[in-house]
Amino acid sequence: MARLTYRQIEAFRAVMISGTTSGAADILCVSQPAISRLLTDFEATVGVTMFERRRRRLHPTPEARFFFEEVERAFVSLEHLSRAAEELREFHLGALRIASMPAASVEFLPALADRFGQAHPGVSVTLQVRSTQQVVDLVASQQFDLGVISGIALDDPAVEERTLADSRLVCVLPSGHRLADREVIVPEDLEGEVFVSLGSEQSIRHTIDGVFNNAGVKRQLLIDTQLHYAACAFVLAGSGVSLVDPITAWHYRRLGLVVKRFEPRVAYRYSVIFPRQRGQSGLTRSFLTSLDKALDDLKSESHGLFERRRP
Repeated sequence: MARLTYRQIEAFRAVMISGTTSGAADILCVSQPAISRLLTDFEATVGVTMFERRRRRLHPTPEARFFFEEVERAFVSLEHLSRAAEELREFHLGALRIASMPAASVEFLPALADRFGQAHPGVSVTLQVRSTQQVVDLVASQQFDLGVISGIALDDPAVEERTLADSRLVCVLPSGHRLADREVIVPEDLEGEVFVSLGSEQSIRHTIDGVFNNAGVKRQLLIDTQLHYAACAFVLAGSGVSLVDPITAWHYRRLGLVVKRFEPRVAYRYSVIFPRQRGQSGLTRSFLTSLDKALDDLKSESHGLFERRRP
């Protein structure tokens, strides 16, 4: 048995709407004979008389009216799908799931995600804050579209990594600190200072300790914490000084923290990761474009305290 074609159904629908073959021809922008042929083929295919021909006019049968109701429901669904496709093309439909380490999530990523959501109404945005290793696991399992992490060595074949910024740690001081007017802070400047250290199990802690040990500088190591934003909060409260990532530091600068360049350079890399076995959606690519611009803006705003050196 022959199968109905979309064009035949279009012709049937146009006749039902207009009431004549000439009206249907105008709707579909074809000739009247073409509509007549399509209707003849349509009736032959379904094997049911759809129209009675009286005095050169077409009168729908009860079967035609029943079938037309089904056709209309199908066309409503098709129009809904067409609108959905248009919304996808314009990034006004869909979902973006982001996982991030805490260092980029105090203000930077939430503010960016909010701007992105406002620019793409109808798109749902999820931001989960986890440790770097947990972010890797979430992205590797394809539960999230992308992840933002510190630049650790990755050996997970399920993720793909791209460097966002090869930056450096900065020195943070409480407001009114004796070193607040210095352009650059060096290890010797922090001799005897209470120093807020990052957790001992973090590799960056050992790197920082090595810088001060090599300079022969002794600090008062009375406070340690796992998170950069917690270290900033300690410093803001006047508990000591610290070295932290520049994105977190720049947020706390708005709250009164003093942020200074530190020498020698202690590298800190930000990376974005994706599921390797799944292509990036247009929504993901659009967000990455916004992310790159936001990082460039931060570099300019911070006068180079946040660096975007590429490897």
